[in-house]
Amino acid sequence: MSSSRNTNRLAKKIRNQTSLTLSTASRLARQANVYLGSSVTDATDPHQRRLEAHLAHVLASGFKDRQLNGALLGVREAKPDAQGLHLTLESEMADEFLRELLPRFDHFYGGVRGVPGLRVRGSNERVVLHDALSAAQVTVTRTDHSRMRLPSARDGEVLLWQRAPGGLSREEGQEAEEWVDSGGSADLRVRDLLLSRILRCPGVVNRTAEPHGFANCYTHHSGDLVIEWCCGDTMETLCANLLAHGIADGLPRRQAIELLSRHSAHLGDRTVILNRHNSCLCGRGAAEIAEYIRKGYES
Repeated sequence: MSSSRNTNRLAKKIRNQTSLTLSTASRLARQANVYLGSSVTDATDPHQRRLEAHLAHVLASGFKDRQLNGALLGVREAKPDAQGLHLTLESEMADEFLRELLPRFDHFYGGVRGVPGLRVRGSNERVVLHDALSAAQVTVTRTDHSRMRLPSARDGEVLLWQRAPGGLSREEGQEAEEWVDSGGSADLRVRDLLLSRILRCPGVVNRTAEPHGFANCYTHHSGDLVIEWCCGDTMETLCANLLAHGIADGLPRRQAIELLSRHSAHLGDRTVILNRHNSCLCGRGAAEIAEYIRKGYES
């Protein structure tokens, strides 16, 4: 923060919206390096929040530790617009970004991969990913403004986004129902709000991947997203920056944040799980690992 006044304001905000004590809130606030007031702008439409949350969830389990240039979910910049959300993608990850999201039936996997009901409009440098059953949509472009390339089918795949452009295929319907099944998450409103905010805060979450160019993210089920890293921001610093950006705004206080240790925290009652290792996992091999990831995208 730029001044003690801003630090004190953030500490009070954290204390008021969470179950943390004032001393703990003050410790976190001193570690934040963003201004209070730069809160994320939420989508007002619940269908838009749900689509963005589903995108973040699928990208996390798809990219895992295969990021390039520090783009945790493949996103460099997120800007709300009149129609939904505009994402600027890390150019080297853009093709894989579309492949991970657009729904396809994978016969080897035995089910649907991607976001059920996600469809495509546009081409060339600007692609609109939209929900087949609502007005929710996300526009994507590359950082280098080059052409977006839609994925082709691999062995054993059926591209459902081409097969059923005007609605959900039978295979997608079941997947879509599981995403909105409250049995998979204790509070769907909290899940959709938090995961949508993660997608809308790339400048903060990408800090976990900056030191090496990659980190690690994954999911256990439809109700969570895990971010793990080893170098750079401490877990408390990341939490402080997320809280300063409004990650916990409007959440029930008891669900907002739980600091389990110096290296682990839960946001939204385990919706977002943050884990920072206490030692470097890459050593001097980070550059070689990044080059291996890059070659994997080129193949």
